[in-house]
Amino acid sequence: MSKKKTAGIIAIAALCAAAGGLAGAAGYYYNQSMVPKKHDPHNDNDPLEQPYTSGRHWMNEHVRRQDVFTISEDGLQLHGNFILASDPDCHRYAVCVHDINDSAEIMGVFARHYYEECGMSVLLPDLRGFGASEGSAAGLGYKDADDLIRWIYFILERDPDAVIILHGISMGAAAVLTATGRTLPDQVLAAIADSSYTTGKEIFRAEYQRKSHRLIPFGMMFALVRGTALVRAHYDIAKVSPLDAVRHSATPTLFIQSEDDDTVPAGMMPRLYEAATCRKDFLWIPDAGHVMGVSAAPKKYWAKVESFLDGITPFILHDNIKDTDPYREEI
Repeated sequence: MSKKKTAGIIAIAALCAAAGGLAGAAGYYYNQSMVPKKHDPHNDNDPLEQPYTSGRHWMNEHVRRQDVFTISEDGLQLHGNFILASDPDCHRYAVCVHDINDSAEIMGVFARHYYEECGMSVLLPDLRGFGASEGSAAGLGYKDADDLIRWIYFILERDPDAVIILHGISMGAAAVLTATGRTLPDQVLAAIADSSYTTGKEIFRAEYQRKSHRLIPFGMMFALVRGTALVRAHYDIAKVSPLDAVRHSATPTLFIQSEDDDTVPAGMMPRLYEAATCRKDFLWIPDAGHVMGVSAAPKKYWAKVESFLDGITPFILHDNIKDTDPYREEI
């Protein structure tokens, strides 16, 4: 065999190996970022996790919890946990939306507060691919926003007099913000976004810089993961942009961010807040990690949430029987 031919074979083999390595790396980061995660029970031993653990048990064991279902635009069966308020005259609902590392039960700590302290009905949906919902890839808030709107109409079909708030953490917060940038029914009165990221590309960049040795330039890696997602998840992750959504939002929104967040860079929240065109407020939680504000500073957390909601209308957190609610005519 000639030296030229041998060199050609070696070059082709090297190119194939490089392509295989890039594909393998793209698959790895796709799995890390977009394959739905399950709850890790080892985290339950962390004292800061106790409110989440207690809320998880509360949701799963609640005697009034119902399994409910809706169908997404692309034909997936979506599951939710629905707990009706004990007062049959209550028309107030909180929809609590989880992150990428767990299913709906992680939102028990939030749902419990709205249910027990505010007397509201609560809906905790499993996002696509999580819990008992169908799907194999996370929606990163982009696909989940349309699913969330389905759940809003699920409530309104049962109770046309409903008033609704949305409360999400991390990816769930991104879903909430993305939904507010779309056309929502007037009955959705407020949104709380705890630790949302700005765009899909920017949160990928943050994760890539945190977890990798960065032997492959980020731009190349994002393009590879984007292509993988187009094939496997059937949507373009470059379109994930809560930042763009809030520029079109009319829904009053409270932005919450933990200062010591090592997952979502804390600097993303001010950018979301500044871009938002809706009525808005914000809350910083010092000395707290990712979505741990509700555990690290619960009094501060809930005092801000409740004052924000009361400032919109007191009938979100308090009785809103139709005959006594002066805001009802505006809905």
